[in-house]
Formats: sequence, structure tokens, C-alpha cells
Amino acid sequence: MMKRVMDWFARPVVRFVHLRLGLSPDRLTWLAFGASAAAAAAIALRQVGAGLALMAAGQVLDGLDGGVAREFGLASERGHRLDTLLDRASETLIFLGFAAARLVPLTLALVTIIAVLLLTTVCDRSGLDPGMKRVALYFGRWVPYPALFTLIFGVNLAAYVIGLLVIDCRFQLRMDALGGDLDTVASRAAAGEPSAISRQPSAISWLRARGAARGPGTPEPSRPRSELTADG
Repeated sequence: MMKRVMDWFARPVVRFVHLRLGLSPDRLTWLAFGASAAAAAAIALRQVGAGLALMAAGQVLDGLDGGVAREFGLASERGHRLDTLLDRASETLIFLGFAAARLVPLTLALVTIIAVLLLTTVCDRSGLDPGMKRVALYFGRWVPYPALFTLIFGVNLAAYVIGLLVIDCRFQLRMDALGGDLDTVASRAAAGEPSAISRQPSAISWLRARGAARGPGTPEPSRPRSELTADG
């Protein structure tokens, strides 16, 4: 619902960007990544104000790519993967920029990056993404950056764990709808299949098939001398 409201407000800008400027969603995604990379460089040089301004520009462009895709029916799985990949790359560069400027310890920046990447692995399936990544960094004027990074780390790690629980609960519900847990469903499926023994032709059927293959009037193959001797 919120996304539809935002799309309605941004529609004039979205149409201008696509129809007048000819920018596709992919181009906007790459422009957003370029702005984020410039933001990371500025922050690493301790130009935090300029870096945050460039970061904001990157986030605006990042929002426009999805708006253009939805407005003009250009959304695709490939575009979604590209957007996600460059979003994570942008955040990684910006977080490392703060570490390079010695505004946060490198270890804290790295574990925050890991928490964000972990959440990314499950958020599409769980539908849970609090969006607490870059936005918290705008409050660095009032809150120390180590505290903000700790907050980003904690929120994303908690969302990752909760997302795993959501996925597991949904899986268990599907298993219950099928009549049991995974082992029970697998056992029932196996029980419904014909056994390996029942699929093997009987000896009589094999002999009949062999006789039919020889055709009527075909003499029985001669028996070995050893068998004749054994029969007396």
C-alpha cells in the first residue's frame, strides 16, 4: 500500500525521467550505484556532509528505477537481481568508507555488512526487510556512528533470524496441509509407488515372452551335452 502511494506521488518524475530523458530502470540502477560509490569516496576522505548528500542522491535514483519499472511494465527478475546486487555493493562501499575515515572500527563495519548480506539471502522468501541500512547514517550528526552501525547490525541480524523462523513456520504449515511432517509425507509417497519387486516380470511371463519371440515352429535350442548326461 505504501509503495503504491509513493509511486502515485513520484509518477510525474518517473514519467519525465523515462519519457523525456530516456532512462531505463537498469540505467537508473547503475547511476544510483555511481552516486553511492562517489559517496563512499567522499566519506573516506572525511567529507561526510558531501558523502551523505551523494548517498541521498543515490537512494533517490534507486527509488526511481523501481518506479519506472512498475509504471511502464519493465519489471523483471533480472532487473530485481541487478538492483539487489548493486544495493548491497553500494552499502558495502559506504560502510567501508566510514571505516576508512576511522569513524567506525573496521570490524564493526565488516560485521554490519555481513548482517545485511545475511538478511538479503532470506528477505525475498520471508517478506521481512526493515530497511534499516543506509537511512540510519543520516543521524550521525546527533548519534555517534559506532552506535548507528551497532543499530544497523542488530536490526538486520534480528530480521535475518526472524526471517528464518517465518520461512520454517510456512514450511511446517505446508507439511501439515499435506498430512504430516517431511518424513511422513515422503513415506506415504514411497508407499504409494509400486515396489521394485512388483515391477519385475515373473519367470513365467519371461518364458512366455521368450517363446513368442521365437515364433511358432521354431525348434528349441539344443541342450548342452552335460545336461543330457545329467538327465540320464
